[in-house]
Amino acid sequence: MEENRDAYTKKQRRAFQRLMSGLTVGKSRRERLRFMTLTSSPESKGRSLNTDFRALKMRILRKFHFKMKYWKIRTNEGNGVLHIVFRGKYIPRKWLSEQWADIHKSPIVDIRSLRETRKGLTGIVFYLVGNYLAKQSFEHMTWGYSWVFPAFVGSWKRLVEKYGFKRGLELWNKLLCRPFAVTRQVRLTRFLPVYEHSSEKNLPWGALFRTSVW
Repeated sequence: MEENRDAYTKKQRRAFQRLMSGLTVGKSRRERLRFMTLTSSPESKGRSLNTDFRALKMRILRKFHFKMKYWKIRTNEGNGVLHIVFRGKYIPRKWLSEQWADIHKSPIVDIRSLRETRKGLTGIVFYLVGNYLAKQSFEHMTWGYSWVFPAFVGSWKRLVEKYGFKRGLELWNKLLCRPFAVTRQVRLTRFLPVYEHSSEKNLPWGALFRTSVW
């Protein structure tokens, strides 16, 4: 997989950074990582995957008493599929299948723990990027506000713009490993430079792929 890094699309490269950021926060807090797949069926036609996923999150909150800290992508496999990485408690597959069948008319789901490889968090990210973010299937990427913190992408860009990629990445990883409470009003301006203008287009992404947080 590693030898194909240069062939990654812009969306895949952005996904790598967004995903790695949330995994880094989770590892620093010793939170369990899990991977969920939610499918669609012909009976799901006309239903919104995102709307139904929001309904599922509310059921999970009521049943298991935790809010999902998630990153997800939609792919065009079959009738549409959501692949979700989240930090949170154990959810029985049978229960998940029953709820998704009731909400989205599709009982085919999968859920499993995500464990680090000998390559650390990058091993997880390479696996997900290589297997689920292929050019022909990757449609859209979103995340919950508590996956990292609100507007974290702009904060990442500001650090790189101000300090350069290598130093910016070092500061970013330190920031992610600091204790902070994630709320919609979180403010991290004391850690960050003034925003001017930034673009990820010409970042040395290879350095990000080679970096281990730990």
